[in-house]
Amino acid sequence: MQSIYICPETQKPLSEHEEGLLRGDGILYPFVQGKNNTNIPNFLTTQQQGEYGKQALAMYDKKDSADIYRNFLNWLYKTFNENDLSFRKKLTSKLNIKKGDKVLITGCGLGDDVRAVLDAVGPNGEVHANDLAAKMVVAASNFNIGEGKVSLKNLFFSICDAQVLPFSDDFFDCAFHFGGINLFDDMKAAIWEMDRVVKLGGRVVFGDEAVAPWLKDTEYGRAAICNNSLWAAEAPLDLLPKTVVDVHLSWVLGNCF
Repeated sequence: MQSIYICPETQKPLSEHEEGLLRGDGILYPFVQGKNNTNIPNFLTTQQQGEYGKQALAMYDKKDSADIYRNFLNWLYKTFNENDLSFRKKLTSKLNIKKGDKVLITGCGLGDDVRAVLDAVGPNGEVHANDLAAKMVVAASNFNIGEGKVSLKNLFFSICDAQVLPFSDDFFDCAFHFGGINLFDDMKAAIWEMDRVVKLGGRVVFGDEAVAPWLKDTEYGRAAICNNSLWAAEAPLDLLPKTVVDVHLSWVLGNCF
């Protein structure tokens, strides 16, 4: 049986095997077990990570990573007086999702965006969520599939590098990423990959830490950057593909993202 995925390196189709996804040359991308025996393919087995990728795995792929990250998110939303669920619904609404759409979420973390997107695509749509860290993807699977809260027929998880996605060109109607792109070894590659796998006329929405430029030299901005050096980042407009249209730039969460 042919998989919905392709090899991220060769761009060739993969076939399903009881232990994973099989490449034509015999290379196996093994399954990791998620909630309810969900098969989650791991595409990292043949890939070397750069400096930032190794740091991300060291931080997010440990036994207690999910608990630490959840604590960080709780602190973040409380700091900026935002409700987690309503904030994520506002963000994902920028995708202009229609019922039946296929949506990609890269760097899914604990999967907090998944439910809002699932609600938007409806029972005939699909949500594909991935992350570099296996521990995060399994936690996202547990969070969203636990207790039968969502259907498995239109929700798919994978462990992969967002800079080399295991999907065909024009596979999705839209793609979403929030938080993490500042730590990619090749931010441009990640942005261009989202563009590659989204259909012509589709929508890509992404964001990460970056204090608004009018606040950087204020006491507020300096305090934020002192707390987290990533908030000194600039919006990467110069890395966008040359073919993009209808570009919008805005700041959220206390003008720090």
